[in-house]
Amino acid sequence: MTPSLTPRLGGALFLALIGSAAAADASLDAGRALFNETAQPQCALCHSLKDAGAEGEIGPNLDDFKPTVEQVRAAVTSGIGIMPGFAETLTDAEIETLSTYVATVAGGSDAAAQSDASAPTEDAAAAEPETPGAEILAQGDPAAGEKVFRKCKACHTVEEDGPSRVGPNLYGIVGASVAAVDGFRYSGALTDHGGDWTPDRLATFLANPRKAVPGTKMSFAGLRKPEDQADVIAYLASLSDAD
Repeated sequence: MTPSLTPRLGGALFLALIGSAAAADASLDAGRALFNETAQPQCALCHSLKDAGAEGEIGPNLDDFKPTVEQVRAAVTSGIGIMPGFAETLTDAEIETLSTYVATVAGGSDAAAQSDASAPTEDAAAAEPETPGAEILAQGDPAAGEKVFRKCKACHTVEEDGPSRVGPNLYGIVGASVAAVDGFRYSGALTDHGGDWTPDRLATFLANPRKAVPGTKMSFAGLRKPEDQADVIAYLASLSDAD
């Protein structure tokens, strides 16, 4: 190789590397936008993902996994569990960009360990007396509960006569019979649970749905903080109280 060609080739390689890095950053930015904004319902409403600043609690924390592009693409395209597919709302190119983004940035979080450490043990939970329903409503802040409820909006509506989504419409749920929304297909476990959604029963369910009603289809991890539970219940109660 002649000396005169060496600087030219070195410069070309440098520019190529810069261009490749810029393209990668642009692809990540596009994937992040799809995750947080474009996909409907938004991925960030259901999933936690540190890179996206997402703290959803309905679906799995994606930082607890290291999925492949193929795994993410299959889930996004066809859906998995209660997660809907996006084949009809996102283009193939958008699905590929989103899948590549999640596969690239997900993984390596210690969120699961932190969650387990912060969650009360079964012995501790058993030692804590249930808070009476009237006290839960008195302690709750409807305005704060509306903000916490944003985690639930991907699956539930709260307007009177609103449609059911992945989960049932929750208008008038406080004090209503369990599994009583017309037209919604409940799990057998919840149908057999019976009784009414008193504030204390709602608090127990919201804390850990799958522990409160084993076999429920609801995959939401739960609201660990009692104040969040009380706030959401007060918010839901305020909707029908205002009528």
